[in-house]
Amino acid sequence: MNLEILILIVFLGVSTLILLLALFITINKNKKVIKEKQNLENMILKYSASNRVIDSIEIFLSKNENTNIKLCESIRLITNAKIVIYSEMNKSDGSFKPSAKSSSNDIDLEKLETEYVDDKSLAIITGIEGTSKIINNEENDIFPKWFKGIAFESVISVPIIEGFETIGCVYIFLENKIEKNIDEFLKNIWIITNLFIKTKSGIPASNFENKEFVENILIDKKEQNIKGLALDENLELLKFNNKEISLSNSEYLIMKKLVDKNGEVLPYEEIENVLWPNKIGINKSAMRLHIHRLRDKSNSVTENQNLIKTVRGKGIFLEIS
Repeated sequence: MNLEILILIVFLGVSTLILLLALFITINKNKKVIKEKQNLENMILKYSASNRVIDSIEIFLSKNENTNIKLCESIRLITNAKIVIYSEMNKSDGSFKPSAKSSSNDIDLEKLETEYVDDKSLAIITGIEGTSKIINNEENDIFPKWFKGIAFESVISVPIIEGFETIGCVYIFLENKIEKNIDEFLKNIWIITNLFIKTKSGIPASNFENKEFVENILIDKKEQNIKGLALDENLELLKFNNKEISLSNSEYLIMKKLVDKNGEVLPYEEIENVLWPNKIGINKSAMRLHIHRLRDKSNSVTENQNLIKTVRGKGIFLEIS
């Protein structure tokens, strides 16, 4: 091998290394730019979402229109939904009848059929299970017939639970599928439904018309903590590390009592007093169901740490040791 060929090989080798180094620097710069762009987009989205939350609360607290309509208007704004429909539950037979809406389209609520228990449709399932559901348009075997008249990509069904009873179901029709920030999305909906339930329970809307209330909701100030668990009193959320899950009002009341007990046994009699303060209509089966759901949600958010323990025949407690 002569000297010229050797020099050429060395030159090509050095050139290749320089090109690879330049490519590596460029890729890293691009990654940094992309990451910064994503962070900026997330900040803009978060700021925009916070503004929608504030605007939605203001709509709900406005004096005009009835509460059911304001519920729909607020949720439509906070979710940027195409249509929001509230179905009220008939306590006598457990059916759900659309009673309020917020929509840019002309929808005649009177023409929307009632969902009966035997139909086993979405509102019935949502009401029985007591949890929100996000379903794509393709999964239409549990949709009520009137869904066919609405164009949507996905629908969220949200149970409205007052005390331990389901009183309604909100349908939120979206033009796109929810692919990210689902927890934040549901949390924003929960803010409005929680306001709605408190208003239905007889708490005057004027109680919420102050800056401190709105700030507490947005930054989650009021929390009780125990062994990594955080109980949000404003939104009735159970948190663990970076995870959170919404609780029904009954589940929240039980969990709050457990936290207050700080590891001591919470007797079943005390749970009954919390759920049925007037001692009217006490239902031990319903109480056990609420405890079962609360335990499932606790295990879900804590990755099956099984913190809620049972003392047979006496009650339940939080294992905090």
